[in-house]
Amino acid sequence: MEQLTLDTPHLRFLRTVREHELNFALSYFPLARQGSKNRTVLEIGAGTGQQARLLSDKGYQVTAIDLPSSHYRNDRIFEITEYDGRNIPLPDHSIDVVFSSNVLEHVREIDCFLDEQQRVMKDDGIAIHVLPSTSCRMWAIPAHYVWLTQRILALFMAKLRRKASVSSNTDIPSSPRSARDWLITLVPMPHGERGNTLSEAYYFSQYWWRRKFQQHGFTIVRIEGNGLFYTMANALTDSLSFKLRSRLARLLGSACHVYVLKRDGAKKMATKHISARAE
Repeated sequence: MEQLTLDTPHLRFLRTVREHELNFALSYFPLARQGSKNRTVLEIGAGTGQQARLLSDKGYQVTAIDLPSSHYRNDRIFEITEYDGRNIPLPDHSIDVVFSSNVLEHVREIDCFLDEQQRVMKDDGIAIHVLPSTSCRMWAIPAHYVWLTQRILALFMAKLRRKASVSSNTDIPSSPRSARDWLITLVPMPHGERGNTLSEAYYFSQYWWRRKFQQHGFTIVRIEGNGLFYTMANALTDSLSFKLRSRLARLLGSACHVYVLKRDGAKKMATKHISARAE
């Protein structure tokens, strides 16, 4: 089901970042094969399916799910199962690795959804979630006005060239047509489902996510920054090199954190197994 994806600066940058983040997260994945079987991976919010395809190419047995309303529904390059955003369409204890990239902050009913992840994970399974950081949220506010300035200049130059419309292959938007469009354009909006533009800094924090995961039976194995600086405003897209973004991350903070989790039950089972051997 290969499709042609629009080659806008935003999508080019997004593809590059997602590939980097997946390669970073892969260091925490188990080997693709266990005996004669491939490890099973569930990718939540698969988008275009880029990361799912990369995982499949590496030998994992991948199930990718996303909402029917996904912005990337027409740009998919991997088979994606559509679901209701609440109930994961998989049997109990069937998945070795649950993976998501910049998705869980968009899940409104996060408590029920984390329980669903526990349901589909094997007892010794792991979950690896890439989530935006507090740093990303806060830097996105001034970056929004950089983005807005770029848009104003682009539209001004387009009018000078007497272009009545803009090609869909450019990153120049049409002028806002409604009050809501003007609000979204002029004011930085919340990125996720919890809090507002400012309070999201708390909901994106390691403290909030650590507590939330632990409340739903996960043990935190590791939390690590992705080593890249970028914001949700898409102000600079692919105009900064990854080398420079890596340096900026040391100064301004990583855009995302990678959370590596295990089920509490797995820890208890391991303790029980060790005790049984001692006896």
